[in-house]
Amino acid sequence: MRVAELMPSLALIANERCGSWYIDQTQKKSYSAYFKSTDGHMHIWDFNLRRNNLHLIPIIASHQGCIIVDSTRKGKRIPDALSKTIPIWCCTVNRTVDRYRQLHGMVSTTDWDTCFHSLPSAVSRSEHAQIEHKITSFVDKLMNSGIDIGAISNHLTQPLRPIWFTPQSYESLILSPPTFEDSPFWPVICLSASEAVDYGYQMRNGYLYVQGSGDDQEAWSYGLTPSMFWRNQEDILSDISGCEQRVKSLVQSSKNHLAVSVDDKNYAIISPTHLAIGNLSSAAYPECWKSFDVLINCSPENRDSDEHVNEKSYLHVPIPEGKKGQIAFASSKDYSVGILLSILVRYYDANGILTVTDHIRVDKAFIQHQLIRIISAWEKASPSRVTLKRVNTHFMSHSLK
Repeated sequence: MRVAELMPSLALIANERCGSWYIDQTQKKSYSAYFKSTDGHMHIWDFNLRRNNLHLIPIIASHQGCIIVDSTRKGKRIPDALSKTIPIWCCTVNRTVDRYRQLHGMVSTTDWDTCFHSLPSAVSRSEHAQIEHKITSFVDKLMNSGIDIGAISNHLTQPLRPIWFTPQSYESLILSPPTFEDSPFWPVICLSASEAVDYGYQMRNGYLYVQGSGDDQEAWSYGLTPSMFWRNQEDILSDISGCEQRVKSLVQSSKNHLAVSVDDKNYAIISPTHLAIGNLSSAAYPECWKSFDVLINCSPENRDSDEHVNEKSYLHVPIPEGKKGQIAFASSKDYSVGILLSILVRYYDANGILTVTDHIRVDKAFIQHQLIRIISAWEKASPSRVTLKRVNTHFMSHSLK
């Protein structure tokens, strides 16, 4: 939070899932991003359409820059998501906007930055050159994705430029805070919050510091979430000896009611349709009927009461929870995305218009197009490969009959 205070005008963004552990959401509003380190790993660099993060563009535009917070485990000072995935994203977006404007005869500034910028201490010259060589193919993919590039172009009046900070550079940063008011770009600050220590852990006064442990929360959190921690941090940390029991009690009490911040995005409309996808709180009775006419609840938990259920407008599909079931159902990342995707593929055309055609020809490109429609509206969507494979298999096998 000290770095955010030095640049208060920039949007504060947590790279999920561990970034939220390092942002006190009670002090400043934050947003979420989903940049994966795997998209920056050696030889598998990618601009992933399923994790396109283009919902950040209007946020960055309104703040004229952002700070993206992430961490990494032992052996590194900065995660690949910050050192490579985000720079790839910035360059791809910049070049896509530049190409779009050229194709439409629009005047673009002469100093519009289309260079690929990387951190020399994390990316070798050879790797930099190899990544830069692939950027054109990423631009082609984004241009052909069906995503509204015109809307991105309208928001982006300055190119994006990644800049990196780690705990090792905090002191110099505090002594001489940067200013970007007159810069020819909007800064995308890649902030690594984890302090690099020998062996990845270090004994400190009253606790064991484990570098980047926010990315391994199942091992220690007992079900505690970042938002629960920041709302109750003083109570949780008031006494070391009772810390574990207080966390367990807090988690247990939270299961009895769904605590959601008033600033949380509970659902999103999939434009231009009238379909929506949301987390479990959006299905809470009776508020849900103020927004929806029909509800499909994929959670094991029935959010409605029997006396008020209308079998024509409410369908409870209690899909059993697996290892990651709670995450999928509570925030609509996996199975619910698969169900919505199936509805879009079966009943809507490529323009999002309802169709009653009995026999439709479906291929992977069409399914991908409808998936991008969901992701563009609901950035939390992250269907597993298994879910997508089942959707592909079902529709592609039926379309051949």
